[in-house]
Amino acid sequence: MFYQNALIIRENDQNANDDSLHKQLVNIGYHPSQLVTVVASAYLQEDPINYEIILFVTEDMGQAHPFILNLSTTLPDHPLIIITDTALTDSIPPPGADDWLLKAWLEPLLLKKTINQTIERKKNSCNYSRIFRENPSPMYIYDKETFQFLEVNTSALKQYGYDRKEFLQLTARDIRPIEELEAFYKINDELPASYSNAGIWHHTRKDGETFYVHIYTHQILFGGKRCKLVTAVNIDGSVKAEKVLKEKARETENILESITDGFFTLNKSWEFTYINKEFERILSRNREDLLGKNIWEIFTESLKLDFFAQYHKAMDEHVSVHFEEFDHTISRWLAVNAYPTESGLAIYFVDITDQKNYQQKIERQNKQFKEIAWVQAHQIRGPVSNLLGLVDLFNIKQPSDPDNLELLARVRHTAIQMDESIKDIVYLTRKLESENM
Repeated sequence: MFYQNALIIRENDQNANDDSLHKQLVNIGYHPSQLVTVVASAYLQEDPINYEIILFVTEDMGQAHPFILNLSTTLPDHPLIIITDTALTDSIPPPGADDWLLKAWLEPLLLKKTINQTIERKKNSCNYSRIFRENPSPMYIYDKETFQFLEVNTSALKQYGYDRKEFLQLTARDIRPIEELEAFYKINDELPASYSNAGIWHHTRKDGETFYVHIYTHQILFGGKRCKLVTAVNIDGSVKAEKVLKEKARETENILESITDGFFTLNKSWEFTYINKEFERILSRNREDLLGKNIWEIFTESLKLDFFAQYHKAMDEHVSVHFEEFDHTISRWLAVNAYPTESGLAIYFVDITDQKNYQQKIERQNKQFKEIAWVQAHQIRGPVSNLLGLVDLFNIKQPSDPDNLELLARVRHTAIQMDESIKDIVYLTRKLESENM
């Protein structure tokens, strides 16, 4: 005895008077009031909740495939048995149907057994179907040969913007940009039957918007056909965010490559993680030979210089350091600024050898200026004082005074001293001028 109703859907009204199925159902335990018969065009007028089984009567099951698929899509939780005049070439029911029987086979025992087994299988499969339909990850199934969608879950419908009926009328080609179709055909053929990570693709929503998805596939048998079960995870936000970060990183790298400072970064293991081209020029080293290497193993001579102590101070104390050091390996003076980062150190340096040379030149000039000033202050000032003293002693009133002759001799001697001192000043001045040229 059956406790719920059975819905009989006839493909058309041509065999409306054929009540053989109705009689068989009564024979196996259905009460006549539990049996409702409608034509295919009117089945949606019936409330499906009242039926435990649906029996679709058709003359040619092959031609009825579209309606069967549509019926199973509309009422996915209801067991569906096809009653047909023509046998299938194989025993597998068409997609959407749970079982099938030839009209010629209709006898009470087989009909009752088929209905009971179909209802039981549907209950079990509904549990799995519910897991599929209610899975939070967007999922769908398509025919591997024709690409026709055969099943889709709620999450996928929301993701692509279609209702269930619209989506199942599409193929896997319809949710992809044209430019990716060739790659899709290729991977559809090449992916193994087992679980596969198919990578990142563009998919298209109903409104035409394109977005990134990460595709995972597994080949299954569905409705007697080789199909692909696909999980399409929307990663549009993360991919676009990653692209923005990469673009920002490229902009930063372009800036670092164009600055006139040498620049490099170290991780906390003292390994080079970035080197710009000015670093390569100043130190005459190729970045490919240094990236990933330990700075102290490459530049062993730096262990004896201020680089080692200053970099360790910046790393250990998490403070910025600024210093100048002469690098003997390249015979250049470097001005260095090192800044701590979350991952290690960021270090800028410039070649200040020319500035240092100029500074040393200025210091030498200052020393020479001091020598000239000393000459002026001591070698000139003494004779000038002597001359002034001698002039005061000269007897102007008696020019013929014998002492005047001695005074004149002394004046001449003092003048010669002054002349020598002036020559020294001229020499030092000309030497300084020649060094500055």
